Amino acid sequence: MSVLRRLYRYLAHYKAWAILAFGSMIVFAVTQTLMIALCQPIFDEVLTRPDKAPIRRTHLSREQTTKQRVESAILKRDLPEGQRGAVINLFDGATRQFQQWWDVRPEEKAKRILIALLVVFFVRAFASFFSEYAFQKVGLSTVRDLRNQLYERLIIQSHRFFSERSTGEMVSRIVSDADAIQAAVSTRMGDLFQESITLFGLVVYVFFTNPELALISLVVAPALIYPVVHFGLRLRGTTHRSQERMADMATILEETIRGVRIVKAFTMEKFEIDRFREATRRHLASNLKAQKIQALTSPVMELISGLCIVALFLYAHRRIVSGSLTLGQFISFLAALAAMYQPIKKLNKVNLSVNTALSAAERVFRMLDVPNEVEENPEAGELASVGSGIRYENVTFAYGAEPVLRQISLAIAPGEIVALVGSSGAGKSTLVNLLPRFYDVNAGRITIDGHDVRDVTLKSLRGLMGFVTQEVILFNDTVRNNIAYGRADADERLVIAAAKAANAHDFITALPNGYDTMIGEAGVLLSGGQRQRLAIARALFKDPPILILDEATSALDTESERLVQQALHNLMRGRTTLVIAHRLSTVRSAHKIVVLDKGEIVEVGRHEDLLSHRGVYRKLYDLQFLADERPTGAIA
Repeated sequence: MSVLRRLYRYLAHYKAWAILAFGSMIVFAVTQTLMIALCQPIFDEVLTRPDKAPIRRTHLSREQTTKQRVESAILKRDLPEGQRGAVINLFDGATRQFQQWWDVRPEEKAKRILIALLVVFFVRAFASFFSEYAFQKVGLSTVRDLRNQLYERLIIQSHRFFSERSTGEMVSRIVSDADAIQAAVSTRMGDLFQESITLFGLVVYVFFTNPELALISLVVAPALIYPVVHFGLRLRGTTHRSQERMADMATILEETIRGVRIVKAFTMEKFEIDRFREATRRHLASNLKAQKIQALTSPVMELISGLCIVALFLYAHRRIVSGSLTLGQFISFLAALAAMYQPIKKLNKVNLSVNTALSAAERVFRMLDVPNEVEENPEAGELASVGSGIRYENVTFAYGAEPVLRQISLAIAPGEIVALVGSSGAGKSTLVNLLPRFYDVNAGRITIDGHDVRDVTLKSLRGLMGFVTQEVILFNDTVRNNIAYGRADADERLVIAAAKAANAHDFITALPNGYDTMIGEAGVLLSGGQRQRLAIARALFKDPPILILDEATSALDTESERLVQQALHNLMRGRTTLVIAHRLSTVRSAHKIVVLDKGEIVEVGRHEDLLSHRGVYRKLYDLQFLADERPTGAIA
C-alpha cells in the first residue's frame, strides 16, 4: 500500500471538515478571481474622469463575441428545439439584466463597483478563515491519530523490539517525523488545494479576457514547472538523511542525560561533547544541503518570471499605443498574472514540504509495520490464579543464533520461594523474562496452573505478577500515584497500608507534601533506598500472587538494605516468588535454589545441601565469601 493511500485512511475520518475546507477554498478562489476582474472597471470607470474614459469598442465587441460563442455552443448541443430556445432566451435575459444594471450614470456605476469590491472582500475573508481552520482541524486531528497509533504500537511491542532500537529513534518517529507530516497535511495540503483552485480560476480568467496575451504569457510555463519537480525530487532524499541525523542526535542526548553520572565519574565530558558535536555537524550538513535546494528554487523561478514580464511589457506597450488595449484591461490582466505567481510559488513550497512529509511517513509506517513477536492468541482465555504452580518444560530460547537457555525444566510450587543464581550471562534474567511473555520461548513451554502462558491473555497473565528490580522505574508524579500506579481512584487507606508494609510511610510523611509530593523524573528527588521501598510498596498495593525480584539491595547502604530486606520479607509472605540473586547471602532462606551455568540448570537444592555438594554453587559462594572477607584496600 502506498504512503499516500495509507495517509488517506487517517484523513478519511474527517471527511466533513475536509468538504467544508474544500468548499471554502472554491469560494476563496472565485472571490480572488473576481477581485482581479474588478481591477479593469476600477481603473477604467472609477479612477478615470468621465470625459477621459476610454472608448470601449473593444470591450463591446468582446461582449458580442462572447455572446456568439455561448449561443454557438448551445446550438451544438444535442437538445430538443424547445429546450435549446429556452436556454438561449435565459442567457439573453441574464445578459440584458446585466447590461441594464451596468449602463447607469458614471457616478452610480463607480459606487456599484466599489460596493461589489467590498462584498468580495468580506466573502473572501470568511472563506479564507473557514478553509484554513477546517484544514488545520483535519491535519492536526490526523497526526494526533497517527501519533496515538504509533505509541500504542510501540508500547505493546516485545522486549526484543526495544533492545534492537534506540530511544532516540523511537522518540524521533513520534515527535519529529509526525511534526513533518502535520506541517504538510494541516498547512501545505491546504495550500495545495486552495492555490490550485485559485490558479485554475486565474488561468480561466486570463484566457477569457485576452486569449492572445495569455498564450504569449504562459508559453514559458514548462520552464517554471521543471525547477519545481527537479528540486522536489532532490529535496526528498536530502530531508530523509536529515531526519536520520536528527534521530542519531536524539539518541546521544538521551544516553548522556540518562547516564550523566557515569559520564562525570569517568570524566568523559569532553568525549561526549565531541560525539555530540559530530552528530550536530552531520545534522547541519544534511540541513544545509536541503536549505541550499530550497534557497535555489525561488531565485531560479524569479529569474524566469522576470524575463517573461519584460517581454510582456514590450508587447503590451505596442497594443496600448495602437489603441487595441486599454490601461484597465492591461492592469487587470497583469494583476491576474501577478496573482498567479503567488500560487505557483506556494505550490513549489507544497511540493518540497510534501516530499519531506512522505519521507517522514515512510519511516513512521515502517515502524508501524514491525511485527510484534509476542502476539496474543485470539482465543486466549483468562488466567485466574497460580493454582497448581509454575512449570518450565524443556524450554529453549535464543536472542540470536546461539541459545541462551537450553532444555530448561523446572517446577515451582504455589507459595514457594525460588532463588536463581549463577555467573553473569548464565540466563537468570532471561528465565524470568519468559514467564510474563516479555519474550516467547523458541521450544518447549511454560505453564501456570497447567495453562500454557501463550494461551492466556497478556492482561490476566501479567496481572498475576509483581516486579521489583535492581533498576527502579518510577514516574515523574506524586508518591501516591507511583504506589497506586494507574489507579487514580485508589483507596487512600490501601495506599498507606502498602507504604507501611514497605517501610516507606515514615519517610513519605516527612516529605514536603507527604503522599502528594512530586518525586521528579525516575524519582531523582529520593534516595536509592527510598526509591526501592516505593517500588516494593507499588508491588504490595497490586497484591500479586507471583513475584519476580531482581536483587534490590546490592547497591544500598547497610541501613537502607536492612529496611528494604524487611519490606521484601513482608512482600514475599504467602506468594510464589522468583528471586534473581546476585549476593548469595540473601537466598539462604529460599525453599529452592536453582543454579544456572551457560544456559543450563546444573544444581537444585537448599543452601546447606548445595554447600555440602561442593559444586558450582559452592564455588560461587566461596568466591563471594573471600571477596567479602578481603581487607579494605586489597586488590581483587
